[in-house]
Amino acid sequence: MLRDDPAAKSLVAGDTIFSEGDPGEFAFLVIDGEIELSLAGEALETVSVGGIFGEMALIDHSPRSATARATTDAKVVPIDQKRFLYLLQNTPFFAVEVMHVMANRLRRMDARAKSV
Repeated sequence: MLRDDPAAKSLVAGDTIFSEGDPGEFAFLVIDGEIELSLAGEALETVSVGGIFGEMALIDHSPRSATARATTDAKVVPIDQKRFLYLLQNTPFFAVEVMHVMANRLRRMDARAKSV
């Protein structure tokens, strides 16, 4: 849906998209490559083509809870608050996908907490 978006940003492997504690103005949709999400230097998840990250900051307006870094050359589409709300309201699949992503991340974090 956003593959040919003119706002797409090209990244080189190693580029940091945002760091833990940064203000969150955008969520991002991965349209090429892979993005690693990490917390305190520990890898939490790799987001690949079709995945979304950074959505929490648009939902709760809190600082970034993790760092996002390109692990390969990548391309992402930034999604600002206005566009995010539009997509949630007008594209039911997008809304369900965001909830699915957040539920999966929460389950993985729960599993990590139980294993410590």
